[in-house]
Amino acid sequence: SRMVVLMPAHDLPRLAGIDEADIACFRRDGFLVVERILAPDRIEALRARFPLLFAGKFDTGIYPDEWYWREGMSLPDVTRHMANAWKADLTVARLALSADIGRAAALLAGWSGTRLGQDTIWWKAPLTKPIAHHQDTSFLDVLDPQATVTCWVTLDDTHRDAGTLEYAPGSHLWPLTPIPQEFHGQHDYRAHMRAAAAAAGVTPPEPVMIEVPAGSCVFHAGETWHGSGPNVTADRMRRSIGVHLVPESARFSDRPGGYIYRRYQRTGDPVMDESFFPVLWSASGHRTRWIEGYCETGQRRAAAA
Repeated sequence: SRMVVLMPAHDLPRLAGIDEADIACFRRDGFLVVERILAPDRIEALRARFPLLFAGKFDTGIYPDEWYWREGMSLPDVTRHMANAWKADLTVARLALSADIGRAAALLAGWSGTRLGQDTIWWKAPLTKPIAHHQDTSFLDVLDPQATVTCWVTLDDTHRDAGTLEYAPGSHLWPLTPIPQEFHGQHDYRAHMRAAAAAAGVTPPEPVMIEVPAGSCVFHAGETWHGSGPNVTADRMRRSIGVHLVPESARFSDRPGGYIYRRYQRTGDPVMDESFFPVLWSASGHRTRWIEGYCETGQRRAAAA
């Protein structure tokens, strides 16, 4: 008989209340805002990790998969970005490996379970440039099914003039388009979204600016067009973490490419190894077994700090 792993107690109890109205909103608009999922102490603990991460001080001694912006080497007006920081930092791992985030994403998308695809760290300092509108699923032709849901968690109060995330409501119903060639610092950062609307034969919607308290989150479908404008303020930070989920059933495709994901594929094997793509939540009760011990290490460190 197959062993069933019991789910942990709710780490983010606010997400336990996802209901049919939330699901309907997500499927209509392509995104769902859930305010105040993180307690103040967790917000502060995550904020404290950002300068350490970008200084190359990693809990585990393992580098993240992508590291965009280095102190003393990079231009000051670009958004700082890191991918798969959960492998490097245990405080980030506790968020990225949350069963509650996995369950909420599965309910919203109609999946039977979720894996972590990757996390992304975003640090938009004052006077930094925009991030072009794009669709997350465009990056995932490496997988079958080609599908993802993102949970974007805010670590600062967000403001439209500080480069908050913005969405084109209903754009998840448009066709999927290729990855934009320009991503960081594009002057007309909504240009790709408007072109996609024209190709779909619709009028580009007015973007919805996400202005929420620190510790809130937005779930969005991978097909939803989103991006962020410049931070034109001189004193506001916009720190956030994206948790990118894929279906539990996802396998590697035969299509070429897969910048980060493909490096973890075993030769000739389409199975996504749980060492790198752990199952966060499943309706069957399964959850990757090593997660709890890994996250407990981070919790013990936080308690001792």
